[in-house]
Amino acid sequence: MKKFLDWMQKKLVPVASVLGKNKYLTSLRDGMMVAFPATMFGAIMVILQNLPQTFGFAQFLPKGVLDFFTNFFAPVGNATMNISAMFIAFGVVYQLAGKYKQPKVFAGAVSLSCFLMLTSVGNDKVAGAFFPINQLGAQGMFVAIITGIVSCEIYCRISRAHITIKLPDSVPPMIGQSFVAIIPGAVPLFLFNCIRFAFTYTPYQDAIDFIYKVLQQPLMGLGDTLPAVLLSVFFMQLFWWFGIHGTLLVDSIIQPIMDSLALQNYNAYRAGAAHLPHIINTTFMGVFVMQGLQLGVAIVFGFMLAKSARMKTTMRTVLVPSIFNVSEPMTYGLPVVLNPVIFIPWILAPMASTLVSYLAIASGIVPRPTGATVVWSTPIFIAGWLGTGSIAGGILQVVDMIIMTLIFIPFMMVLDKSYVKDEQAEMAKATTEK
Repeated sequence: MKKFLDWMQKKLVPVASVLGKNKYLTSLRDGMMVAFPATMFGAIMVILQNLPQTFGFAQFLPKGVLDFFTNFFAPVGNATMNISAMFIAFGVVYQLAGKYKQPKVFAGAVSLSCFLMLTSVGNDKVAGAFFPINQLGAQGMFVAIITGIVSCEIYCRISRAHITIKLPDSVPPMIGQSFVAIIPGAVPLFLFNCIRFAFTYTPYQDAIDFIYKVLQQPLMGLGDTLPAVLLSVFFMQLFWWFGIHGTLLVDSIIQPIMDSLALQNYNAYRAGAAHLPHIINTTFMGVFVMQGLQLGVAIVFGFMLAKSARMKTTMRTVLVPSIFNVSEPMTYGLPVVLNPVIFIPWILAPMASTLVSYLAIASGIVPRPTGATVVWSTPIFIAGWLGTGSIAGGILQVVDMIIMTLIFIPFMMVLDKSYVKDEQAEMAKATTEK
């Protein structure tokens, strides 16, 4: 076991550290947070919209009330969750340009314009030109990421080479900066206009349709499989065990796929579809993979099974943070990091909860996740209820918590015994010295 752990520490930690410092992955991870406030609001609205259906009293309400719920809450999604690709096109470049020490707002605005240039613009006799909403959301996510990175690289390289229009110092700073950004911004805009024009001669008509059918759909199909999500959870927990934020690291890679899957579920749920397309998506990952693990362990060993003072104190201390899924106090306080006793349950427990959750949803016992954004700090049961629109989702979370806790118990008891021995040795030493 020791040789295996030494090998993992020697081979995997350097790789994980390199990935965690990669400017593109970190920009993607941080840039996606730009969409969080709007998508969170959109998720709350869709939950409110579907309250009558969720709690089963829709048939008792007048049609006018149900129409109000639809007309008041439903359009919010088009201005929040359904334009998530636009947020990403701006947010990723905003973060990446900052790493190059270049104007972040101008780089983000150029990226957003490049992305919109690649969309298929429709035309209506009454409304005029319009962007199709479906391309601004799930379908456009990969194009938004690719466009953002390429446009930012071009913008920043030209800007750093000082190929710009410089105005006298007497000109107000904001106006001067705007002129400085003209040439660095014009080059990527011209490039993506050429790409847009070239796609009009292809069967796909636009880049978003091409990327979605050729690349994104196959990847989404792969991401919506049990082996893929179990592999993601494995590496997530493995990096955490080495003291690296595995959630952020793995999410920076799989998040675009999971968000696209979630958005498809969200749109189907909002439209009242009886069958949502995907089991695995952002909501599934956030609600059913590991939530409740720290809480279950804290309750059992803080108030029931622990014999050592250290274990009791630690578990009681982390109880309140665990209610809101704050894992760091237990991760670093137990500690989990580089703890060989905890390694097996740390990897196995979340994979078990993922498997159980997937099977429960696939069998129809629990509804599929709606794609709604559930804040990671939402306590268990409530999070499962909100994530599926059904009380069955909350019950599944409790079942997951019990399973993960049972897996942890024998290993935690071994750790607790070692703490007891250490405490007895310290007491014996103190008695001898007296």
